[in-house]
Amino acid sequence: MTAAVPGESLGTASRVHRTPELRPLDPAVHTDIVRDLARARDLAALGHEETTRRWIAGRLTAPGVDPARDARLCLGSGGEVTGAAWAGRTSGVAGWVVELVLGPRATVSDGRGLLDFAVARCREGLGGPDGAERASLSCFTSEGEHTTRAALRDHGFGSPRGYDRMSVALDGTHAPVPAVPGAVVRPLREEADLRAFHRAKNQAYAAEEAGKEEDSFDAWSRWYRSDPGVAPEQCALLELDGDVVGFVNVTDRMLESRGVAYVRQLGIDPSVRGRGLGAVLLGWALDEARRRGRTGMVLTVDRENVRARALYRRLGWRVESRWDDVRRTVTLPRGGHD
Repeated sequence: MTAAVPGESLGTASRVHRTPELRPLDPAVHTDIVRDLARARDLAALGHEETTRRWIAGRLTAPGVDPARDARLCLGSGGEVTGAAWAGRTSGVAGWVVELVLGPRATVSDGRGLLDFAVARCREGLGGPDGAERASLSCFTSEGEHTTRAALRDHGFGSPRGYDRMSVALDGTHAPVPAVPGAVVRPLREEADLRAFHRAKNQAYAAEEAGKEEDSFDAWSRWYRSDPGVAPEQCALLELDGDVVGFVNVTDRMLESRGVAYVRQLGIDPSVRGRGLGAVLLGWALDEARRRGRTGMVLTVDRENVRARALYRRLGWRVESRWDDVRRTVTLPRGGHD
């Protein structure tokens, strides 16, 4: 993302003693500032813009998020904004998630200060009605975000799970998808379809998707409807002989920045995998995105999901960047440490 400033190498972050100044983040005032930080981060780490203003605004106003409580800006030694972070829960994701955005002038100390805030917020959520005394706090970061990754390591985040971001151009050259007898893809049209979509999502991710958990329809639908770039007309159910066995959730979260459609989720019921149904569903999504004028399609896939990665490569997708989901455990204090 950004390089460490002179005098603060990645290997000596723990010896830097400046305590960064944190300020409340007001979406009505600061969204454009955070978007500029994210733009600079994306260009440095990925070589292209990716994060949109719409995505940031949506994340800061997501269900259950109170920016005054859950988000902070970091000020550098000259009073300029160098970074931002917000922490909270997301429907269908186990534990807490922190979004950490560090700009080109951020230091490892700035990242640590924002992570201190995120850990404190996570700890405040423990010991509530469910009596939980520990929770996982995770952060998703690209391999090019050097300052962010140094701050995360210095703060005790580890156990990385690797992901590939893959893309394909919608120029009519992707391989044809063989039909599967009895398989029908149909877009979402009514509330009953949303409920079937939610059930299919929980079923597909129940067994193997890292960091996921089942959620209620009410909780999920609030997040789905508020998801930045949500595009129900580009989402669909897959039926096999009349039974719903799969789903695809395509959003426009990268439309403003890259002109592409983004596959947020795609899943097939474990009982019918290995029959070409994933290709059928993805082929529908590619055709629909092309029909709507998108120039390409992007998705993020777990590197351990060998079958899915092979499918994407077969249909012409290529890896464009690598990411890690890193995490640490936050516990109720016992003698002042977790």
